[in-house]
This record gives sequence, structure tokens and C-alpha cells, in this order.
Amino acid sequence: MKKKIRYAALCIFMLPFSCGRTTDNLISSLEPGRYDSTWWNRAPIRLIQTNLPEVAAAMDVDAYVQSIADTWANAVLINVGGIVANYPTTLPNHYKNPYLKGDLIGDLIHELHQKDIRVFGRFDFSKVNEQIAASHPEWLYVGLDGRNVNYNGQVHTCINGGYQQGYAFEILKEAITKYNLDGLFFNMIGYQTHDYSGVNHGICQCVNCKTRFQDSTGFSLPRVPVPGDPVTVAYRAFQKSTSEDLFNRIGRHIKQLDPAIAVNTYTDAGVDLIATESSSSLSAGYEWNYSGTANVKPTLGSYNDRTPCNLLIYFQAIQYRHIGTSPHLARIWMLQNMFHGAPLTYVIIGTLLDYGDRVFFPVLKDLYGFHEANEKLFTNIQARSNIALIKGSGPEYQGLIRLLSEEHLMFDVIEPSVLGSERSPRMLEEYEVLIIGDVNSLDDQKCSLIDDYVRNGGRILATGFTSASDAAGNRRNSARLKSLGIEPEYAVLAQSPSTYLKVSVEDKQVLGPEAFKDFSLMMMYSAFLKCRPADGAKGYLKLVPQTMYGPPEKCYFTEDRISDAPGIIVNTSGKGKSVFVPWRLGEQYNFKGNYAHRTLFIAALDNLLKVDRLLETNASPLIEMSHMANLNEAFEWIGLINHSGQIGASFRDPLPVYDIRIRFRPKKDLREIRLMKMDKALKFTRRQDGWHECVIPSIDEYEMMLCIYK
Repeated sequence: MKKKIRYAALCIFMLPFSCGRTTDNLISSLEPGRYDSTWWNRAPIRLIQTNLPEVAAAMDVDAYVQSIADTWANAVLINVGGIVANYPTTLPNHYKNPYLKGDLIGDLIHELHQKDIRVFGRFDFSKVNEQIAASHPEWLYVGLDGRNVNYNGQVHTCINGGYQQGYAFEILKEAITKYNLDGLFFNMIGYQTHDYSGVNHGICQCVNCKTRFQDSTGFSLPRVPVPGDPVTVAYRAFQKSTSEDLFNRIGRHIKQLDPAIAVNTYTDAGVDLIATESSSSLSAGYEWNYSGTANVKPTLGSYNDRTPCNLLIYFQAIQYRHIGTSPHLARIWMLQNMFHGAPLTYVIIGTLLDYGDRVFFPVLKDLYGFHEANEKLFTNIQARSNIALIKGSGPEYQGLIRLLSEEHLMFDVIEPSVLGSERSPRMLEEYEVLIIGDVNSLDDQKCSLIDDYVRNGGRILATGFTSASDAAGNRRNSARLKSLGIEPEYAVLAQSPSTYLKVSVEDKQVLGPEAFKDFSLMMMYSAFLKCRPADGAKGYLKLVPQTMYGPPEKCYFTEDRISDAPGIIVNTSGKGKSVFVPWRLGEQYNFKGNYAHRTLFIAALDNLLKVDRLLETNASPLIEMSHMANLNEAFEWIGLINHSGQIGASFRDPLPVYDIRIRFRPKKDLREIRLMKMDKALKFTRRQDGWHECVIPSIDEYEMMLCIYK
């Protein structure tokens, strides 16, 4: 009851949306059900992470707790131990905060729980204080120069040393048995070779690493990784297996002490929540608009037993932690978490009371307040989509995310490692098409799975060097997906400027005469897999290798420069069909946003694979949409995010967008559509074929279109 009263007051003074009686009654009547027996999976979490400096130990606990409660957060993440113990530890090698007077963690947990706010404890075992390090050199990371890394008094530990492999378990046992923690978060896990200045000190050369690697592989530990070298390949596999082994052990250790604790970090091994980060940096280039979408979708589409925890790192950069990034960019990232069904998060240095940049706070309270008022709508939900994007190389993945989002195509993202797994929320056969975006490394089982999917009637759009390498990342001399319809042998052409794809009259007729009518060349600035169509397959868009450039008198090419290598191959396999783009189409679009690359992508899906659209709209590509449905069949909704405020590197207030027409087919007939931010009913029409149509009069930053069944 207290929360509802607080929320009403906040509506009057701060929030632009209404919390009227009509909407309250509507939400209260819905029964979303539960996804599983846990408190964290597909549940409405609103988390504030305050990374506390040592001096914060003298904080006013009551003021801190009230500042968290005032944001509508229902979970908080605070540093408990590891580098610094913020509680009176009795372990001799656990460095206690010198500013600690009483029991900060005990007091905070008690007061936060009194307000129904769950507490995640943060631990960092990547470093120890130099006083402890001096007594335990066997715990420490050793760089290529044979020295330990001491950064401002904190010394790097090694994942294979006794601190992370043993003593950390004692620290966790003390904290878990002493305090009623709801969750644990681990920072900087795995093989850490860089310091905070970005200096890479190389592969750890400590005795523990040398011995364990030798015992595991028979090889001597390498000093410098060499791409393709068998020892380097073995070392990468060793890193993965030992990291997963440690975190599976940590996960079991925690669950044995308290099964209700949720484990959260940057891996899928031994955890309940998979952490990622949306953050700004000092590196060149604009910030990634779709960071939230790209981070939460792989977990939501790949695992039914894991929840994404995409941390909104509200720093301008790691070197500028005391000021925030653009509040408008942060709002977009937070909305992407929200409208794809993930927890909301917000991370700062210090506390909400003393943080030096408070510009985002009204936005934070707006979004957390909206989420709190509509908690049921974010419970037990799953995306409505007929497209699965198999996640591949970074730039290719980003470009495909951008293309799908701009075209308002509803999609899930699946990690290649879990393809066909029972842990996946949906079976592959439930998708109309798989987009396999430059997924180089596929083992034989995954290749057979995809080929069977196509033979049984599925459709795939594959790009780049998909299936050109084995599971270990070794380049093979043939692409291994048979459904691509290419001859086994191929050649690799390196990326080179002034390279094109020639669009012939025949190409235009097949791909789309209207869309392709005004251009006959396409930019091709990507590494290229030069291959030949197999019998029954057909190639289009011929490669024009690097042409002359320089003075305009020499900028031309002749017909004999046009090769036979196709830029796209179409094949039928069994009952299904494939389109193969043997270059990185997504990377190209992410690089330049070229209209021809977008046109080819749309043609592949619409004209060649004939993929149905689950949602049709006249909305600008700057409006990102998601379509979610409650798994208890209580409701579904469409979320809209306005990206229109970006001008180069600046993110400003978005422009209002008017008269957005939406046509979609809900799972069941509707009795009501309601705009949740505006708190008003929306007129709609139902056609005989089951499609529903409506017009959203306007949106500013965001809107949520709730659909209630008859």
C-alpha cells in the first residue's frame, strides 16, 4: 500500500504518465503467472548498483536506503567483499575497509529488506591489497616481464592461483552465512591481463598456469598468442574450460550454502543471471544505439534458465566515472532492457546522494516508476517473433541488429553454443527463418542441425564466413553447411577498396525490379568468400575485384573485370531454402548504413525467402519496436522507443512522432488496446483474417501499447 501512495505522489510532481483508476483496475485484473519457481527469472527487477568507495563506509544508512526506495528500485547491488570487505570480516587475508566503524553491510541489508528491496552482494577476486599480496606470491598474476601487477596498491591475482581457487570460497562462505543476501555479483572474472590504464601484461606466466596448462594439454605455456597456432588454439580452449570450471564450482558452493541466492556475472557457467554492460567510452566513434537490445536478446532467446542482467553503466567513460553519459542515450538503453523483457539496471560510483551528475535522476524515476506501476506486464513474458538471429562476429551482429530493428522485424537472438539445446525457450522449428550472421565456428552437430532444419522446410539467410571454420576456430578448406548450395572449395579474397558487386538486369528481376531500378553497382568493402554455386543453386551479383582509382581519368573498369564470383547464392534444399551472402553484409551496413546493402537484406527476406511479417507499420526506422506476449496468455503488448534525438555524437530530446499505423495479428481477439504511457484507450479495427489495425496519435520518448484479450 505504501508503494502505491508514494507512486501517486510522484505522478503529480514528476512523471508525465498517468496512474489513473482505469489503468490500475485493468492491470490488477490480469494474472501473468510465473515463469518458474525462482524469484529472478522473467520477473520485474529494478536494480540500482552503487559501487561504493572506501570512504562511503561512514554513510548515513537511513538516507542511503531512502534514496534507493525513492527511485522505485526493488533490488540494490553493493560491494561486500573481495578487494575490500565492507563488513567486520574475521578472515586474516580479507582486507577490511579502514573507514569501517560498525557493520555497514549488516545495517544496509536489514534496512533495505525492511522496504522489500533485495540485496546483491558484489565481490571482486581479481585483485588483493598489496599487504596481503606480499605474503602470498603464489596467488598472484605474473606478467611477461616476470613481475606482478600492482595498480594503486591493488595486486592482480591469477585465476589458477590459490586465492581464486580456494580462499575466495572461504570469503563467500563467511559472507553468505553471516548475512541474508538475495544475490551475488562477481566483477572482473576469468583471465584478466589488462590493468586499468589499458596496458596488456600478456599471458600469465605464474607456476600455477604453467603447470596446469602442461598437465591439461601436454604443451608448454605460450608467451604470445599466434593465430592458428595449435598451442594458441589449445590455450584458448584451456582458458574457456578452466574459467567455466571455476564458476561452476563457485555456483555449486553458493547454492549449497543457500539455494535461494541468485548468482550473477559475465558468463553462463554456474549462474542465474548473465551480466553484460551498456556503457560509454573514450574510444573513437559514436555510442552504440542498440546496446541494450543487443545485450539482452541473446540470453532471452537462448536460455530458459538464465536471465539477462544488462548493466547500464552511467559513466561518461571508465576514466570519468563521476559524471554520466547522455541522459537521452541512457534512457534508450534502459528502455531497450524494459521493452525486451529484461531487468532494469543503473550503475554509478558512490551513492545516489553524492553522485556528481544528477541529470539522469528524473528519467530514472520516470522509467522505474512506470515499470513499478505496471509490474505485471513485465512478468512471465516472451517475444513474439518468427525470425531467429544466430549471433556471430561483433560488427556483423551489430549491423544485422540495426537492419532488423530499423525494418521493424520481430526477432530473437540465439547463441550458437546452445543451438538445439533443451535450455532454449523455443525450438528451431518454431522459427520461419534463421539469420546466421557470420558464424564462423560451427561443429558438425550444429551444421547437421541447421541442414536438417532447412530440409524440413526451414529457411536461412547466412552471411560472411558462416561454417568456414570448425568448432575450435580452425579455418577449413570448405564451407560445411550443405544447405548453402555451394561447391566445397572456395578462396578468400581480402578486404580491398574500390571493389563492387555488379547488379545485372536479371539480378534486378529476381531481387526486385522497383527496389533495384536505380543502381547497377553495390559497394563491397568486405573480406569475400569466392565460391561457386553447386548444382541446382543460382548465383547473382557478380564481383568486380579492386578497380582502378586515382585521377578521374583512370577511375573506370571494363566488362572483362567482372568476375564469375557471385555476391549472393540462392539454393533449395529439401522442403526449405537458403540465401547465402558470402561477405559480411551486416558489418557493411553497420559501417556505412548504405541503402544498397539495406535493399539487398530486405530483398533476401521478402522476395527470395518470402518471410511473413508479424507486424506492419508506417513508423520511421527511428522507432524501435518490440512485441511481447505473456506466457500465461493474459495479455500482449507492443513497445515503442523513439531514437530520433541523435545528431552525430549528440543525443538530444527526441522529436515527437505522429500517426503511427500498426497492423498486427494478436494471439487472440482483443477487447481493448490501451496506451500505457498516455493512459488512454486506443481505437482499433479487426479484419476478418484476424489482423488488427490501429493508429497511435503520437509518441515522445516511448510508448507501450497493451492488448487485452476478449
